[in-house]
Amino acid sequence: MEKRDLLYFCTACRDKSIEDIEKIKCTIPHVLKTYKKGEYIAYQGDKVAHIFLLTKGKVKTEIVSDPGLTLHIEEIGAPYPLAAAFLFADRNFFPVDVVALEDSEVIKIRKEVIEEQMAKCPFFLRGFMAFTANRMQFLSERLKIFSLKGIKTKVAFFILQHTRGEEFEIGQSIASLAEYFGVERPSLSRALSEMVHDGIIEYKSGRGKIINRSELEIILNDV
Repeated sequence: MEKRDLLYFCTACRDKSIEDIEKIKCTIPHVLKTYKKGEYIAYQGDKVAHIFLLTKGKVKTEIVSDPGLTLHIEEIGAPYPLAAAFLFADRNFFPVDVVALEDSEVIKIRKEVIEEQMAKCPFFLRGFMAFTANRMQFLSERLKIFSLKGIKTKVAFFILQHTRGEEFEIGQSIASLAEYFGVERPSLSRALSEMVHDGIIEYKSGRGKIINRSELEIILNDV
Protein backbone atom coordinates (compact mmCIF):
# COMPACT_ATOMS: atom_id res chain seq x y z
CA MET A 1 0.00 0.00 0.00
CA GLU A 2 1.27 3.44 -0.96
CA LYS A 3 0.56 6.72 0.80
CA ARG A 4 -1.25 7.71 -2.40
CA ASP A 5 -3.95 5.17 -1.47
CA LEU A 6 -4.58 6.85 1.89
CA LEU A 7 -4.95 10.19 0.13
CA TYR A 8 -7.33 8.76 -2.50
CA PHE A 9 -9.95 11.48 -1.99
CA CYS A 10 -7.53 14.42 -1.92
CA THR A 11 -7.90 16.34 -5.19
CA ALA A 12 -4.66 18.26 -4.48
CA CYS A 13 -2.63 15.03 -4.43
CA ARG A 14 -3.97 13.29 -7.54
CA ASP A 15 -1.40 14.73 -9.95
CA LYS A 16 1.55 14.63 -7.57
CA SER A 17 4.34 12.09 -7.99
CA ILE A 18 4.81 9.29 -5.46
CA GLU A 19 7.97 11.04 -4.27
CA ASP A 20 6.12 14.31 -3.63
CA ILE A 21 3.29 12.51 -1.83
CA GLU A 22 5.76 10.74 0.46
CA LYS A 23 7.05 14.16 1.54
CA ILE A 24 3.59 15.32 2.60
CA LYS A 25 3.26 15.26 6.39
CA CYS A 26 -0.27 13.90 6.35
CA THR A 27 -0.97 10.92 8.58
CA ILE A 28 -4.30 9.12 8.52
CA PRO A 29 -4.79 6.39 11.16
CA HIS A 30 -5.91 3.14 9.55
CA VAL A 31 -5.90 -0.64 9.74
CA LEU A 32 -4.75 -2.89 6.88
CA LYS A 33 -6.59 -6.18 6.30
CA THR A 34 -5.98 -8.91 3.71
CA TYR A 35 -8.53 -11.24 2.12
CA LYS A 36 -8.13 -14.45 0.14
CA LYS A 37 -9.91 -15.08 -3.16
CA GLY A 38 -13.54 -15.98 -2.48
CA GLU A 39 -13.55 -14.49 1.02
CA TYR A 40 -16.31 -12.08 2.03
CA ILE A 41 -15.05 -8.57 2.82
CA ALA A 42 -18.50 -7.39 3.92
CA TYR A 43 -22.01 -8.75 4.07
CA GLN A 44 -25.23 -7.06 3.06
CA GLY A 45 -26.58 -5.38 6.20
CA ASP A 46 -23.20 -4.89 7.92
CA LYS A 47 -22.82 -1.46 9.51
CA VAL A 48 -20.58 0.97 7.62
CA ALA A 49 -18.49 2.51 10.40
CA HIS A 50 -15.30 2.79 8.34
CA ILE A 51 -14.15 3.65 4.87
CA PHE A 52 -13.20 0.34 3.25
CA LEU A 53 -10.55 1.37 0.72
CA LEU A 54 -9.58 -1.44 -1.63
CA THR A 55 -5.85 -0.97 -2.23
CA LYS A 56 -4.99 -4.28 -3.90
CA GLY A 57 -6.95 -6.88 -5.85
CA LYS A 58 -10.47 -7.04 -7.23
CA VAL A 59 -13.91 -7.60 -5.72
CA LYS A 60 -17.47 -8.14 -6.85
CA THR A 61 -20.63 -6.76 -5.27
CA GLU A 62 -24.00 -8.48 -5.35
CA ILE A 63 -27.41 -8.35 -3.72
CA VAL A 64 -29.08 -11.52 -2.47
CA SER A 65 -32.87 -11.31 -2.13
CA ASP A 66 -35.00 -13.37 0.24
CA PRO A 67 -35.95 -16.02 -2.37
CA GLY A 68 -32.22 -16.58 -2.99
CA LEU A 69 -31.97 -14.58 -6.21
CA THR A 70 -28.50 -13.06 -6.62
CA LEU A 71 -28.20 -9.80 -8.54
CA HIS A 72 -24.70 -8.92 -9.71
CA ILE A 73 -23.98 -5.20 -9.29
CA GLU A 74 -20.39 -4.64 -10.43
CA GLU A 75 -16.76 -5.69 -10.31
CA ILE A 76 -14.33 -3.24 -8.68
CA GLY A 77 -10.56 -3.08 -9.03
CA ALA A 78 -8.11 -1.33 -6.70
CA PRO A 79 -7.71 1.39 -5.69
CA TYR A 80 -11.34 2.12 -4.88
CA PRO A 81 -13.47 2.93 -1.79
CA LEU A 82 -16.23 0.49 -0.89
CA ALA A 83 -19.59 1.81 0.44
CA ALA A 84 -18.15 5.29 1.05
CA ALA A 85 -21.44 6.86 -0.02
CA PHE A 86 -23.16 5.20 2.97
CA LEU A 87 -20.67 6.22 5.66
CA PHE A 88 -22.66 9.28 6.78
CA ALA A 89 -26.15 7.92 6.08
CA ASP A 90 -28.67 7.55 8.91
CA ARG A 91 -29.05 3.91 7.88
CA ASN A 92 -25.37 3.27 7.26
CA PHE A 93 -25.41 -0.37 6.22
CA PHE A 94 -23.75 -2.21 3.35
CA PRO A 95 -26.40 -2.56 0.63
CA VAL A 96 -24.48 -5.45 -0.98
CA ASP A 97 -22.22 -8.43 -0.29
CA VAL A 98 -18.59 -7.72 -1.17
CA VAL A 99 -16.57 -10.77 -2.23
CA ALA A 100 -12.87 -10.91 -3.15
CA LEU A 101 -12.38 -12.11 -6.73
CA GLU A 102 -8.64 -12.41 -6.05
CA ASP A 103 -6.31 -11.96 -3.10
CA SER A 104 -6.99 -8.41 -1.94
CA GLU A 105 -6.01 -5.76 0.59
CA VAL A 106 -8.31 -3.24 2.25
CA ILE A 107 -7.45 -0.32 4.52
CA LYS A 108 -10.13 0.60 7.03
CA ILE A 109 -10.38 4.22 8.16
CA ARG A 110 -12.78 5.08 10.98
CA LYS A 111 -15.61 7.53 10.35
CA GLU A 112 -14.24 9.90 13.01
CA VAL A 113 -10.85 9.96 11.27
CA ILE A 114 -12.52 10.81 7.95
CA GLU A 115 -14.38 13.68 9.62
CA GLU A 116 -11.13 15.03 11.08
CA GLN A 117 -9.41 14.82 7.70
CA MET A 118 -12.29 16.68 6.03
CA ALA A 119 -12.01 19.45 8.61
CA LYS A 120 -8.25 19.76 8.05
CA CYS A 121 -8.16 19.47 4.26
CA PRO A 122 -10.76 21.07 1.94
CA PHE A 123 -9.29 19.13 -0.98
CA PHE A 124 -10.04 15.86 0.80
CA LEU A 125 -13.60 17.02 1.54
CA ARG A 126 -14.13 18.09 -2.08
CA GLY A 127 -12.86 14.76 -3.39
CA PHE A 128 -15.07 12.79 -1.02
CA MET A 129 -18.15 14.78 -2.04
CA ALA A 130 -17.38 14.33 -5.75
CA PHE A 131 -16.90 10.60 -5.28
CA THR A 132 -20.22 10.12 -3.47
CA ALA A 133 -22.05 12.18 -6.10
CA ASN A 134 -20.57 10.04 -8.87
CA ARG A 135 -21.62 6.87 -7.00
CA MET A 136 -25.18 8.15 -6.79
CA GLN A 137 -25.14 8.68 -10.56
CA PHE A 138 -23.88 5.12 -11.04
CA LEU A 139 -26.59 3.66 -8.80
CA SER A 140 -29.21 5.71 -10.62
CA GLU A 141 -28.00 4.28 -13.94
CA ARG A 142 -27.96 0.77 -12.47
CA LEU A 143 -31.58 1.07 -11.32
CA LYS A 144 -32.59 2.49 -14.71
CA ILE A 145 -31.01 -0.45 -16.55
CA PHE A 146 -32.66 -2.91 -14.18
CA SER A 147 -36.08 -1.31 -14.83
CA LEU A 148 -35.77 -1.44 -18.63
CA LYS A 149 -37.39 -4.34 -20.46
CA GLY A 150 -35.64 -6.07 -23.34
CA ILE A 151 -31.94 -6.74 -23.77
CA LYS A 152 -31.53 -4.41 -26.75
CA THR A 153 -33.16 -1.62 -24.76
CA LYS A 154 -30.66 -2.14 -21.96
CA VAL A 155 -27.79 -2.20 -24.46
CA ALA A 156 -29.02 0.98 -26.17
CA PHE A 157 -29.25 2.83 -22.85
CA PHE A 158 -25.78 1.65 -21.75
CA ILE A 159 -24.16 2.63 -25.06
CA LEU A 160 -25.75 6.08 -25.11
CA GLN A 161 -24.60 6.67 -21.52
CA HIS A 162 -21.00 5.64 -22.30
CA THR A 163 -20.44 7.27 -25.69
CA ARG A 164 -17.77 9.82 -26.44
CA GLY A 165 -18.61 11.35 -29.77
CA GLU A 166 -19.91 8.30 -31.60
CA GLU A 167 -17.49 5.80 -30.05
CA PHE A 168 -18.06 3.73 -26.93
CA GLU A 169 -16.18 1.26 -24.76
CA ILE A 170 -17.88 -1.50 -22.79
CA GLY A 171 -15.07 -1.65 -20.22
CA GLN A 172 -15.85 -5.21 -19.12
CA SER A 173 -16.30 -8.70 -20.50
CA ILE A 174 -19.55 -9.85 -22.10
CA ALA A 175 -20.03 -12.22 -19.15
CA SER A 176 -19.66 -9.35 -16.66
CA LEU A 177 -21.92 -7.07 -18.70
CA ALA A 178 -24.57 -9.81 -18.87
CA GLU A 179 -24.47 -10.06 -15.06
CA TYR A 180 -24.67 -6.27 -14.86
CA PHE A 181 -27.80 -6.32 -17.05
CA GLY A 182 -29.25 -9.36 -15.28
CA VAL A 183 -29.48 -11.38 -18.52
CA GLU A 184 -27.91 -14.53 -19.97
CA ARG A 185 -24.58 -14.12 -21.77
CA PRO A 186 -25.68 -15.86 -25.02
CA SER A 187 -28.73 -13.61 -25.18
CA LEU A 188 -26.59 -10.49 -24.79
CA SER A 189 -24.10 -11.68 -27.43
CA ARG A 190 -26.98 -12.35 -29.81
CA ALA A 191 -28.49 -8.90 -29.22
CA LEU A 192 -25.15 -7.21 -29.93
CA SER A 193 -24.65 -9.31 -33.08
CA GLU A 194 -28.13 -8.38 -34.35
CA MET A 195 -27.48 -4.68 -33.73
CA VAL A 196 -24.23 -4.95 -35.68
CA HIS A 197 -25.98 -6.87 -38.49
CA ASP A 198 -28.73 -4.22 -38.66
CA GLY A 199 -26.14 -1.48 -39.11
CA ILE A 200 -26.94 0.24 -35.82
CA ILE A 201 -23.49 -0.15 -34.25
CA GLU A 202 -20.03 -1.49 -34.94
CA TYR A 203 -18.64 -3.65 -32.15
CA LYS A 204 -15.52 -5.74 -31.58
CA SER A 205 -13.55 -6.75 -28.49
CA GLY A 206 -15.23 -4.37 -26.07
CA ARG A 207 -15.09 -1.29 -28.29
CA GLY A 208 -17.62 0.04 -30.73
CA LYS A 209 -19.06 2.92 -32.70
CA ILE A 210 -22.60 4.18 -33.20
CA ILE A 211 -23.54 3.97 -36.89
CA ASN A 212 -27.24 4.85 -36.67
CA ARG A 213 -27.99 6.93 -33.58
CA SER A 214 -31.64 7.48 -34.48
CA GLU A 215 -32.28 3.71 -34.59
CA LEU A 216 -30.52 3.32 -31.26
CA GLU A 217 -32.76 5.99 -29.75
CA ILE A 218 -35.84 4.31 -31.23
CA ILE A 219 -34.86 1.04 -29.50
CA LEU A 220 -34.43 2.89 -26.21
CA ASN A 221 -37.73 4.73 -26.44
CA ASP A 222 -39.71 1.70 -27.66
CA VAL A 223 -40.59 0.53 -24.14
